[in-house]
Amino acid sequence: MLEVKFYDTVDDSLLKFAVIISQSNGKWVFCKHKERDTYEAPGGHREVGEDILETAKRELQEETGAIQFNIKPICVYSVTGKNSVNENGEETFGLLCFAEIREFSGQLDSEMEKVVLMDELPQNWTYPLIQPKLIEKYMQIEKQSYSQIQLSAKQTIEYIKNTIKPGMNLLEIRELSEKKLLELGADSFWYWDVGAFVFAGDETTVSVSGKQYVTSDRVIGNNDIITIDLSPQVGNIWGDYARTIIVENGMVVEDIGLIENPEWKSGLQMEEKLHAELLRFATKETTFEKLYYHMNEFIVENGFVNLDFMGNLGHSIVKTKGDRVYIEKGNMTKLGDVKYFTFEPHIAFPDSKYGYKKENIYYFNENGLMEL
Repeated sequence: MLEVKFYDTVDDSLLKFAVIISQSNGKWVFCKHKERDTYEAPGGHREVGEDILETAKRELQEETGAIQFNIKPICVYSVTGKNSVNENGEETFGLLCFAEIREFSGQLDSEMEKVVLMDELPQNWTYPLIQPKLIEKYMQIEKQSYSQIQLSAKQTIEYIKNTIKPGMNLLEIRELSEKKLLELGADSFWYWDVGAFVFAGDETTVSVSGKQYVTSDRVIGNNDIITIDLSPQVGNIWGDYARTIIVENGMVVEDIGLIENPEWKSGLQMEEKLHAELLRFATKETTFEKLYYHMNEFIVENGFVNLDFMGNLGHSIVKTKGDRVYIEKGNMTKLGDVKYFTFEPHIAFPDSKYGYKKENIYYFNENGLMEL
């Protein structure tokens, strides 16, 4: 019986091979050997004197024809037990990597017959007791990475709630937010290099592309409304999180029920209602367009308007900005066909000078739709 184990690291001299979990344009990349009718992830043995990451790059190029790609180590794994490449059954170690392939040459310099891009994982594996476990480990680590960067955004909002006070200006709040994101693990900001979009007062109704965004020097008042929208990134893993914060009598009001201004209270209560409706309504089969129409109707039925300048309500979370799809008219992609998506209704009462936003990232698992 084969046993697969995972390690954070082992001595480099023990690493004898590399396997590369690969994707291109959201599809899995698998190879078919000339002598087999099964599929496998690219990979192979380390050559004498070769750096193990160079092994991974070489095997990826030879077996898939990849010429433009980003590759990174994931973890070390081992296999114990006899198999087609290990006759004695002793524990052998390899490096598991992930690659995002942007361009293929169309030519293979290996024993592989062809490369196949798949929406779903194959059923007929060359190494059915090994490679599905490697895929599962990669997906587990990736989810942890998304959860971690999203947590940094949530913690930053909590930090700002405890820091914000009348007399601070929005430039200061943006600077504090971006600094905290970096302290908590972000290495950059994915949306036009802006880590924190900050609006206050009648600016909270403004809907603007990040390309045109300029932080004002507006000063927070003793009674004020502030929206902060965060876009942290680490590597090509995104977070996306926004909240509208209420300041009354010089203090942040944490409990919506304790907000004194009835309009502000109603706006934030409606945001809660919208996210609850998303969880009730959405399934894996729901298209982005269907969600767009349902939620916009729900907004109007409850006496509000959608402020988004494009009319959409969120987007998929991807690794390349150009690959995003939106909760908008004409998008027939199913919610279950993307790994993660945001829901970020930006709403107001008609003709009001105050707007509200609450943004989370959502995904599906065996229990249904979940907040990341």
